[in-house]
Amino acid sequence: MTDERLLENFLVSPIDYRYGRSEVKAIFSRKERLRKMLLVEYAAARAESEFGLVPPSVPKDLKNVIDKNLVRMDEVNAVEHEINHDVMAMVKVLSDKAGKAGAYVHYGLTSNDVNDTATALQLKDFFPYFYESLISLQGTLSIIIREHSNTVIIGRTHGQHASPLTFGMKMSVFLTEISRHLTRLMETQPRILVGKLMGPVGTGAFLGKDAPAIQKRCMEMLGLGYDYVSTQIVGRDRYIEYLSVMNNISTTIERLATEVRNLQRPEISEVAEHFRAQSQVGSSSMPSKQNPIDSESVCSLARYLRSLIIPEYEAGVYWHERDLTNSALERFVIPYSSILTDFIVSRMDNIMSNLEIRKEQMVKNLLADRYYMSESLVKLLVSKGMARQDAHELVRICSIEAKNTGKNVSDVLMGRAVDLHLNSEEISTALDPKSFTGSSAYLCNVAVEEAERMRTKVQERIGELKRNQAPGKI
Repeated sequence: MTDERLLENFLVSPIDYRYGRSEVKAIFSRKERLRKMLLVEYAAARAESEFGLVPPSVPKDLKNVIDKNLVRMDEVNAVEHEINHDVMAMVKVLSDKAGKAGAYVHYGLTSNDVNDTATALQLKDFFPYFYESLISLQGTLSIIIREHSNTVIIGRTHGQHASPLTFGMKMSVFLTEISRHLTRLMETQPRILVGKLMGPVGTGAFLGKDAPAIQKRCMEMLGLGYDYVSTQIVGRDRYIEYLSVMNNISTTIERLATEVRNLQRPEISEVAEHFRAQSQVGSSSMPSKQNPIDSESVCSLARYLRSLIIPEYEAGVYWHERDLTNSALERFVIPYSSILTDFIVSRMDNIMSNLEIRKEQMVKNLLADRYYMSESLVKLLVSKGMARQDAHELVRICSIEAKNTGKNVSDVLMGRAVDLHLNSEEISTALDPKSFTGSSAYLCNVAVEEAERMRTKVQERIGELKRNQAPGKI
């Protein structure tokens, strides 16, 4: 049995074999993590050489080792097994491979200078993918909104029928939320993508008087900000903020998935997930079923990933300048939250791209309810000179009588409001849902235009990040 096949027998996390985009998971892989740690060591040595702390040949030799992939994961694992320290295992292997330069590896650094800065580098790689996932979903929703800005659908509040709106406007609410999330993400990015290089208690004492300048130079080369004042670790308020934004995004995505699930219920049936009739199985026991499984999966994952912020809150409380209580949990929290949030955004994009939108059923549901246009009737009565509160009470009484007697609310209203000289044409217009969608179409345009402006800003930000990652930057 090959090593790969053998490894498959020991996979435990569903992220390894079920959830997450492969290109995003690669960013948080052990192999890429090791590469990022090595880059931190190189950048630190290069900054230190510019300030005369290590010979100029040291960063060159380290870069040669890194470029040739001489530090192998299996060697690092073997050393870690012996010494029980992951960062020092990497340092030992790198030192052994670097010849004379090995004497200066990890000069003035502590483990979390490497760990936290490597995490920032991973997130820097992740942000462009995640931005692209969000603006792709924006684009999908914008297409739906343009097409359905005038498609009337019954509103629902408290699970009950309410005044009508358009399906495009319903989707516009989600689109504008995503635009705000992108704003939040761009605002928080500089506070998240930071590293540190100030040693075990944050003073930089080993690096001497130039320590702050060395840290700044190192982070400039890595394309990161830096923690101006830190302990042994980067302030965990930064990670908490990051997870808060991700949780907020997951909430919007789950709410959109929940909307799809509810509208797909047979008694509503106004939209439906795409179902591959040729091969897809809906139920192991009831072959007729076509379940909204992708939307349900999105909801399930969103609920799990939002829980990941709780351990990070706990990680923000540590003894003095640092203890190890944040370490193990963050090996899960940061990668899992990033991978899964990106995954549910991408999955939601796919759901909406292939969504079956049933306009005929929307009309059918509108016509089946004779009472939901009560707000419009109140408006009509007010236009005839009736006080608003009196109009509300009259329509309320007429609606109850109509429901109890099986009559049309319009007939009951005509009989009770004779002195207002209502005519059947006026009432018919008031009961037409197309006449009472207000500014729905206009608001759809506003949402799409704002999304397009945001898309331009985000694409500029993606370009900045990608240029910052160009080969040869370091």
